[in-house]
Amino acid sequence: MNTIVKTTKSHLNIKRFLKLALFCVLFITFMYFYSSLDRRTDTNHKPYHNSMVIAAFQPDGSFLALPYTYLQQHPVNNTSFLAQAPSGEKEKNGNETISYKIIEQQKDQQIIETTLRTQNQITIARYTATHSTVIPIESRVYHFQFLIMATLSALIIILLIQLFSKWQQRRRSTTSSAIK
Repeated sequence: MNTIVKTTKSHLNIKRFLKLALFCVLFITFMYFYSSLDRRTDTNHKPYHNSMVIAAFQPDGSFLALPYTYLQQHPVNNTSFLAQAPSGEKEKNGNETISYKIIEQQKDQQIIETTLRTQNQITIARYTATHSTVIPIESRVYHFQFLIMATLSALIIILLIQLFSKWQQRRRSTTSSAIK
């Protein structure tokens, strides 16, 4: 009898682990899915996110994180959009982190990815930079709401799988008892 209890507990722990693993996979998948639906590019003709930031580099190598909407309306003097270092990061207002990294480099052109992390969202922007211009490629946002939506979606899928599994077990037991 003790062996049966150990086997049942072991089987239960494996089922719980599989449910947790499935939840994690579904959660990540739904986060990516919801973010992809909100992705902004030139080809999908949606305006870029207001939280999209561009790194503007000072002569001393430091950088300013400027909103793309600001750059569209105001010229920026004494800066370059070409990064000297392959990556960098700084904190702003104590609750925001802005980082950049060079994704691809050619002679007088770089593809740069910036990440703005706030309490409620993460905005990732990718753009082509030259010394004096910026051409956006894409912007993606991971909102706090996406966390809630991804969690609920993953839980609903797991619940549906459990209901389907129980329905299948009942159907098999009903079919096997009818055959006897």
